[in-house]
Amino acid sequence: MSSCVVDLPEDIIVKILCRLPVKSLIRFTCVSKRWRSLIISDPKFGKSHFQFASQQRTLRRKVLLTSYPAVIEPGSTPNACYDGSWKKWAEDKFITLFQSLDDKFSVKNFTFPSEEIEDLEEMGSCNGLVLVGRPCRDHYKSLFIWNPSTGFFRKIPHPSFRMKSGRYFLNYGFGHVSASDDYKLVSVVPDPSDMLEVHIFSLSANIWKVITAPYSSFPCWVNRHGTFSNGAIHWVTPCGNKTLDPVIYAFILAEEEFRRVPLPPVLWQNEEDRNPTKITTLVHLGGYLCIWSRKCFDTQGGEVWAMTEYGVPESWVKLFQFNIHDFCNVFDVEQSPWDLCLITEGDTMVLRLNKELLWIECRNEEKPVCSGRYRLEKVQPKVSNLAFYFRATVYDETLVSVAEC
Repeated sequence: MSSCVVDLPEDIIVKILCRLPVKSLIRFTCVSKRWRSLIISDPKFGKSHFQFASQQRTLRRKVLLTSYPAVIEPGSTPNACYDGSWKKWAEDKFITLFQSLDDKFSVKNFTFPSEEIEDLEEMGSCNGLVLVGRPCRDHYKSLFIWNPSTGFFRKIPHPSFRMKSGRYFLNYGFGHVSASDDYKLVSVVPDPSDMLEVHIFSLSANIWKVITAPYSSFPCWVNRHGTFSNGAIHWVTPCGNKTLDPVIYAFILAEEEFRRVPLPPVLWQNEEDRNPTKITTLVHLGGYLCIWSRKCFDTQGGEVWAMTEYGVPESWVKLFQFNIHDFCNVFDVEQSPWDLCLITEGDTMVLRLNKELLWIECRNEEKPVCSGRYRLEKVQPKVSNLAFYFRATVYDETLVSVAEC
């Protein structure tokens, strides 16, 4: 029986490979040097593969777990350090651990491709690229762009700025400009004066630039970590009072300007029962901007809304609401601090609880159900007076890379 070998044209091979999942393509890098170069190092192929997967809605999302140490302040508990509000860096250096977690709770440990792996944080993700760095109060010590799926890695040059005042923290975000196919890192440097500075790094140009904006367009008291959605990075003001509602500020990456994003009007329809409201921005699996709304100092639960048509106030849709007491049979709701950190699908959210992640399904008016849980393992060395701070974020499994200019 004779075998038949068919040599396919290069463009046909590329079209076939573009339709395969990332996991399979990574295995195929051992076929030849050409295939390895195409799959791992070709930005054009990575972009085509990402666009096809996005159109076919076959992108696979994973949870990136980041753990690093935090000193326990005198009189506090490890749980107090858990949300980062009581955290300060240890004098001794500890290596940050990066792990991925898929929908089957399969865990993979990553080897970060740099010797500068002390005290790093995940600072945002976009199209499979993860921004990793070490932000301090008024500057960055290290900045990297990293694709955990392929190992693509690029160091961002240090910006030349430091804040003029030590009163406020840097506010940052990372996102993509579709029109120019450029990725941008944005740092907003609050200044008590009438103007503030916005520092922008372009991956395609490999340069930092500075623009100014009116202080009123972006106050100092916003959440530090911005959320990317619909071509803009979003920050939200924290709880105010009965006369000061939260505001979402968006920095449009293409125009490089600030705008306000309207919130659901229904949140403040009842003036008599008006209480300070806390808003947290999230991103839906379909790319919609989402908010988690709950009353300030209320740890009972809240509502999750999605803006189905960006910028249109009437397009806000309530996806679900929940009360933490629905999970009394899952964990001690009175003693365990928790936080809503992810929305993986339209009716599924991920709660971060002490050293666990809980997958919660919320279907319409039905009672929420815990469909899965994962215990965050302590992989760092045991040191007295030291707790470990965990972050969890979603990233897409892609082959995206950015060519050096």
